[in-house]
Amino acid sequence: MRLASALALALLAGPLFAARPLTLEEAQQLAAKNNRNLQLARLKVQEAMHKRAGARADYFPKAAASATDLYFSRKLGTTVTAGELGLGFLPPPFPSIPVPINLVKQDLFLGGITVGQPLTQLFKIQQEVRAATSEQEIAAARSAGSEDEVRYAVEQLYYALLVSQRQRQAAESKLAAAEQLLADAENAVDTGNALKVASIGRRAGLLEARQNLLAARDLEADYSEALNLCIGLPATTDIAPAEPPRPEFQLSSADEAVREALDRSPEVHAARASVDQARAGVRAARADYIPEVTALVQYFHQAGVPTLPDDFGAVGGTLTYTLFDFGKRRELVRERETLRAQAEENLRRVQDGVEQRVRKGYRNVERALQMVDVARESLELRRESERLTKDQFELGLALKSAYAESQAAAASSDADMFRAEAGWRLAVADLKKEIALR
Repeated sequence: MRLASALALALLAGPLFAARPLTLEEAQQLAAKNNRNLQLARLKVQEAMHKRAGARADYFPKAAASATDLYFSRKLGTTVTAGELGLGFLPPPFPSIPVPINLVKQDLFLGGITVGQPLTQLFKIQQEVRAATSEQEIAAARSAGSEDEVRYAVEQLYYALLVSQRQRQAAESKLAAAEQLLADAENAVDTGNALKVASIGRRAGLLEARQNLLAARDLEADYSEALNLCIGLPATTDIAPAEPPRPEFQLSSADEAVREALDRSPEVHAARASVDQARAGVRAARADYIPEVTALVQYFHQAGVPTLPDDFGAVGGTLTYTLFDFGKRRELVRERETLRAQAEENLRRVQDGVEQRVRKGYRNVERALQMVDVARESLELRRESERLTKDQFELGLALKSAYAESQAAAASSDADMFRAEAGWRLAVADLKKEIALR
């Protein structure tokens, strides 16, 4: 009995599971940790790092081992006379007697190790390393840009949830005011001070307020679910977002913002790295005209040729050059030059796009700040109206419904003020995303 009473008191005291507190910074950290696209982008960076390390390995000598074991179907040899062997001083018939000699045994083994150091190929290898380095920079810039996009997306959902909560609270205040207005109208009808149509109109207003409250609750639930999925929490998690501190914004002009963006933007960095990669590709294509010279150090072991030592070595080099290829190298150079021109044009396009977005973002920040000032002034007027209506209600000079209406209007203005504040914060966040400021 006592246990049942305790459980009943606990249920009446509040919800069994409290909402999970969540800050904007924590939400962004969770998204950075759990977002699949970011994980793929980081893996792309690692892939580019390994590719660059593999390209750098071509600078160093390479050792190759080979072994050949052959069994011939018949003995390999030759037949010479005594005279050919230098034994012509012997009396006949010895000089004309044929003598069989095995030059190669029927079972032959030949193995060796070759160490080759590229010489003239080093220039081409250098360009390949530069291209791989540029590819790594491109992957890193895209990864950073994806992180900024995710941070901004989380911030959008976070503020949208906060605004929807304020709108839901305002809808609750309007519903309470509508209920009070209906009660006053019905009382006026009962006392004969108003017609029945007055209560019908108030009832319609009450139904409309209920519909608005339901819509506000649905919108809040939608944003809460979207934010949970974005940061990697279960969709049904009940979260309690806290209002973040006001962001710092210190850029004095749009020109300064553009300079910062062109210097820091991941998109611009990726475009510049693409230009470097294309230029390295041109130089690598031109390097195909250089003869390939490789220094060699070799060691051999053989078993099967009696006239050769079992172990011996050699030092030397090889030279390879393509004399004629029907213009393939020439067309490759032209192709790479076209790719370089495309990369340079793309860089100019990206810079123009970034400048246009930054200037527009700076204007959005200034306009949003003006809207905050207007919303703040409107809120102050609504609160003053609420205070005056409250005084009139306490003195008996106004109905309770009038006071409820003034409270609802103040709550609505508060929601509008917060929406304007959130719009300014998002405008700042969008501009910081373009400039890559955190």
